[in-house]
Amino acid sequence: MKDFKTQNTGARVVINPAPYKTVLNLKRVLLKEIKQNSIGLKITGNEENLLEKSLDFTGCIDFMKNVLIGADISEDVEIAIFDCLKYCTYNTTQKIDQDLFDNNPESREDYYEIIISCIEENLRPFIKSLASQWSILAPRLGKSQALNVILAQMNN
Repeated sequence: MKDFKTQNTGARVVINPAPYKTVLNLKRVLLKEIKQNSIGLKITGNEENLLEKSLDFTGCIDFMKNVLIGADISEDVEIAIFDCLKYCTYNTTQKIDQDLFDNNPESREDYYEIIISCIEENLRPFIKSLASQWSILAPRLGKSQALNVILAQMNN
């Protein structure tokens, strides 16, 4: 549970974790948005010398922009977020649903803070689990002969 006062209106918001299946759907639709866009990280520079190469991050900025805008305008993402928000409250007594933003126009100033907090609270356990597993798998991958061969072929 995340309990906080919003920065813009000072409203008290309580973000409760949604049921597992609801959160899985949120994760699925967000990953779908991410998958639709390529990161666009480019390695440039001297083909012969690895030390003289540099990274072009322009594509990364486009990736972030496209994912954020894509998620913001996606009806599937909106539905999944509001399915999670059904379990949350605004100013202690009001349920957070789309009617809240019609009935209380001032609450629109808190819209993105509420949405981001909902995503963070519901996906944090999955990200934490993924990060802990990555710390276990990464050293194993570094010792993988097959991976080393694939990486060597990519550099040729």
